[in-house]
Amino acid sequence: MRMGILVVAASCVLCLVQGALATDHGFIFGTITTKSGDHYTGRIRWDHNEGFWDDLIDATKTDDDRYESNHRHGARISILGIKIDSGDWGDENSSSELCFGHVESIEPRSSGRVIVRLKNGEKVRFEDSGTDIGSSNRGIEIDTGEEEAVDLDWGDIERIEFKPEPDDYHPTKGGVERLYGRVKTGGGDDIVGFVAWDMDEIYSTDILDGEVNDRDRKIPFGTIASIEKTSRDACLVRRQSGPEFRVSGTNDVDSGNRGVAVSVPGLGRVRIDWDEFESVTFMPIPPGLQPTYGQFDGGKRLHGTVTDSDGKTWSGAISWDNDERFGWECLNGEQNSINYDVELANIAIIERHSGRAARVTLRNGTTLKLRGSNDVDDDNKGIFIETTQDDTEEVNWDEFEKITFE
Repeated sequence: MRMGILVVAASCVLCLVQGALATDHGFIFGTITTKSGDHYTGRIRWDHNEGFWDDLIDATKTDDDRYESNHRHGARISILGIKIDSGDWGDENSSSELCFGHVESIEPRSSGRVIVRLKNGEKVRFEDSGTDIGSSNRGIEIDTGEEEAVDLDWGDIERIEFKPEPDDYHPTKGGVERLYGRVKTGGGDDIVGFVAWDMDEIYSTDILDGEVNDRDRKIPFGTIASIEKTSRDACLVRRQSGPEFRVSGTNDVDSGNRGVAVSVPGLGRVRIDWDEFESVTFMPIPPGLQPTYGQFDGGKRLHGTVTDSDGKTWSGAISWDNDERFGWECLNGEQNSINYDVELANIAIIERHSGRAARVTLRNGTTLKLRGSNDVDDDNKGIFIETTQDDTEEVNWDEFEKITFE
């Protein structure tokens, strides 16, 4: 199904968020305590490209709570079309994503490890797998509202406590808005949501760099109406007023661009590579759509009913892929060469479509056919159902038919 239906997702969420706290403008906000004992409170921009409660922390989750599988799992090797398992997976670490809005506090424990305390009281151990966590983090900026924004390195941080933005806070950088728009792909998908350009630019005050007629130009995103890719190495930039430009010469507008991420309310994050990107048209954010801190609960335990290929069912607490157990965790997959990180709390049904794909139905009615990840193919490490405190059933991918989440 074409992704134009994601417009519906935004309107559905709009109804749910009316009446949210007017003082919470959706920016990540909190108090940072440094190792030298300084305290800074204000809006936080994390690793350059996260600044809002529904932005995702990408990391590796250290997981020692997996079940012992009854099935032999190993590295999948294909010889003449025949799959062979060898050894055990045995890796207790897995890639993970978590919305900042679910987090109460973060405490670095080393250059690459943190303890994340969620609003529900759970603690999660994360390790670095990119630039969000650890010494590879590109910096944490905090606007205290009293002076120029303070830039901190990962090694400076003792603790970060998150909270809603209060009434009496006035940011130094006024008039900053989040980028929101409609992204079209070469495959005909239409995706509407909050935009991160080049996986980095998220504010209206951020700059699109490029060359116009061999002269350097710096164009604030807040002045741009649309960006259309005209070749792998150039874009047509239309302004809200004034002339349009053919811009080239930097990774903002050529094949060095790292892609466009779109946060879609009611779904999660959609990541579009430069080869698939066609255009983006920026639009005003619908009133009340921006997620606020109070809308996140820390994630509830997954519960549902699993049906196998023989029609037998089991109901209880779910561990998907012997890994994801909470609603804050994400189901990963690909459709039409576009990558999806779907928050499990947003999923109503997952159905096995084939050995290499699954049909996913969201609570807002959107359907996706995802492949390309062990979450949704026969590399899945098993679906576990705690039917009682002392009884856990396992269904492997070949036996799996459907799960309906509560």
